[in-house]
Parts: sequence; structure tokens; C-alpha cells
Amino acid sequence: MGGINSGRRRSVHRGSVEQFPVIDLRVLKRARLLKPGECTYDTLRWRNQDLQVLEVRIFVDLSDEDDASIRIAGDVADQRAAIECVPCPYGGYRCYFLCPLTGTRCGQLFLADGIFASRKAHRLTYASQSEDDLSRARRKARKLHRQVEGDTRYARPRGRNRYAKVQELKQAKHVAREFYREHLRGMTGSI
Repeated sequence: MGGINSGRRRSVHRGSVEQFPVIDLRVLKRARLLKPGECTYDTLRWRNQDLQVLEVRIFVDLSDEDDASIRIAGDVADQRAAIECVPCPYGGYRCYFLCPLTGTRCGQLFLADGIFASRKAHRLTYASQSEDDLSRARRKARKLHRQVEGDTRYARPRGRNRYAKVQELKQAKHVAREFYREHLRGMTGSI
């Protein structure tokens, strides 16, 4: 497998994608803002930990297939990003943003340093890439708890499926507890 210090260095990490406002093409499509041959607009709002609201107005112009774009104006500097619509083999189309900094296709544009661009252009990573074993075990337990209780994302399981999920949740909590105890042992040197 690799030795000490093998693999890719992560010294260029600027933060995780969960920390930054994002314009997601899938969300725009679900909101019916990507209509071929039409111009649509909407307002997007994000709230950070300080409860300050960031608000931008987006204008999606798909009236000309060769010059499709999204224009962003509001609390950030006005900017424009091209949209590439690719026909699918069995009908319909799939749209991609073209990153304003690199020109590559992407599905999301993240706001960092006042510019909306792709994740790779801003050198962002996912939070799960920086997790240790304890954090990963706790995240798994939280996800299973949401699945057992049911929320907006997961329907509450019934019957035998519920029993299996409850057992899986108990096991995940036990594993997380063991990682926590191991972490404490490492900090104190005994116990």
C-alpha cells in the first residue's frame, strides 16, 4: 500500500464545500428555472452562522442554445457563467455550468473570495475527507438515527426493516463509543 508520507498532499485545502454558498444546477432544474428557449429568474438566499443573509438574483437565459448563460447579481459582484446544454441519446438535455475560472463542466458553483466558480477551481474538499475514525463513526450513528426516526430526507422504516435499522443504530453507537474511549485512552495514556 504506501509508506509514510505517500499519496497526495492536502496542503492546498481551503475549506470544505459545506462552508460556502452554492448554486446547484439540480436545484435549479427542480425549481423549473432551466426551460429551453426561455429566460427565467429567481432569488437565492443563504444564511451563515452569524445569521447574516447573503442574497443574489440569478437570471438563467436559455433562449439561445449557443449562448446559454446564468447571470448573478446582488450582494456579490455581478458575474456571468456559461451554461452548456448537451442533448441526451433518448431525448431531453443535460445542462452543465462552465466554470468561469477554468472553463470545465461542473454541476455546482461555489462562492469563495466573491467569485462563483467550481469546487476544483476554488480548491475545496468535502468535510468527510478530513474526518478521523471517531468523527466518521459519529456521523454514521447520526445518519442511522435520522433514518430510524424519519425526517424530510428519510421515510420512517416499518416492520422488519425498522428492526434491522434499530439494530444497526445500536451497533453504530457502540462503535462510536469505543472509538471515543480509545481516543480518551490516547489522550491520558491510561484508563
